[in-house]
Amino acid sequence: MKPLYLREDTERQRERLAVTVRRLHRSGWMPGTSGSLSLRSGDAVLITAQDLDKGRADARDTVLVDPSEGLPLLGETEWPCAEAPVHLALHGYLPDCETVVHVRAAGGTAPDALDAGAGDGGAGHAGPPAAEPHLRSGPAGSTPTVLPDPPARLDPGRTADAVRAVLGGTAAGAPPALLVAGLGVFTWGRDLGEALAALDRVEEGSRPPLGSGAGVPDPAGWAR
Repeated sequence: MKPLYLREDTERQRERLAVTVRRLHRSGWMPGTSGSLSLRSGDAVLITAQDLDKGRADARDTVLVDPSEGLPLLGETEWPCAEAPVHLALHGYLPDCETVVHVRAAGGTAPDALDAGAGDGGAGHAGPPAAEPHLRSGPAGSTPTVLPDPPARLDPGRTADAVRAVLGGTAAGAPPALLVAGLGVFTWGRDLGEALAALDRVEEGSRPPLGSGAGVPDPAGWAR
């Protein structure tokens, strides 16, 4: 494994990642052990550990990963989350991608959820998902790109090829969001605020608008 340059503030990044995961948990985006988050850290990627209870996340629940091999760097004590290959594919393919947020919501993990009936009568909201959200075709700029058939084995090489293929064929102006069958939605940006804003747009496009914005998390106020 070749030496990788790491940011001098990597330990601070670990704290930021853990704090953000706990906030996402409290906001309803990452219940239980679901969801994951990653940050670029120099040549490596810092990502949440596998089987992590998001409400109890701390700096020790983060893993520095070699982006080409998907393996923890020497000295790491945890193993990365199962969705790590998708995170790494996005970090590798998108030059301005610094942060990737992944949420797994009931009803939003399969491609056909994009076409769920628009008149299903549930109370709408524009923030964290309720008990049974449906990600479906919404206004322009809100519908994620779909990866309907991810590789049977989520290794970095095969996953990177699949992600490059689907994003390379995406129309210009598509939102920074990818719906992966069986895994959920991944959004990204140059910082956490952009990634969360993209997630919020996808959720807004899947439901009728609320009369007020109460309960919607404010990405601009979160740690960056």
